[in-house]
Amino acid sequence: MQITPEVDRKTQILEAFVELLAEHGYAGATFARIVETARLSSTRLITYHYDTKQELVAAALRHIVDRAQQVMVPAIEAESTARGKLAAYLRSNFRFLGERPAYARAAVEIVRNLPRDTADADVREDVPVMLLAHLFVAGQESGELRTFDPVVMAVTVRAAVDAAVERFASGAGLDLAAYAEELCALFDRAIAAEPATMDRGEVLR
Repeated sequence: MQITPEVDRKTQILEAFVELLAEHGYAGATFARIVETARLSSTRLITYHYDTKQELVAAALRHIVDRAQQVMVPAIEAESTARGKLAAYLRSNFRFLGERPAYARAAVEIVRNLPRDTADADVREDVPVMLLAHLFVAGQESGELRTFDPVVMAVTVRAAVDAAVERFASGAGLDLAAYAEELCALFDRAIAAEPATMDRGEVLR
């Protein structure tokens, strides 16, 4: 992507908004505070790009997803098996949360306040579920995974991750690396064509 002053300004606004969502919640992340945090001269610099707060919220969600994908996609693509890709998906997701805790708290605020009927609702839940389901279908077709409903399993994986994000964002003291390993072991046993015989520490890399 070509870096332009407009791109820089939009990123500046989004990063400030994410920080405020994490610190003050949805109601406290006002345009006035964005101006102060991002050191802008006026709220007009925000409304030039985003007419409403709802547009800004949707853009912030896409921003968080994009940043997470920068960490997760290379890890997933480095794996050659469906089980390995799922483990990489979980580990890299939790690694991103640990490295960017403000993003986790902001994401929770966004999901709670983004209407389900907006154009960006699919970014929040449908796309990740679809991609996981496709991964499971490919693994079943290759014989690597047992027979199960791919969508049900994909929804279950996403629900497990979302529950962890909620707990982490609420301040619960989670060992994210250990949490990821528990989920890797759990779901590896759930999807494997043969009963998993490896110890938790030996779950597919």
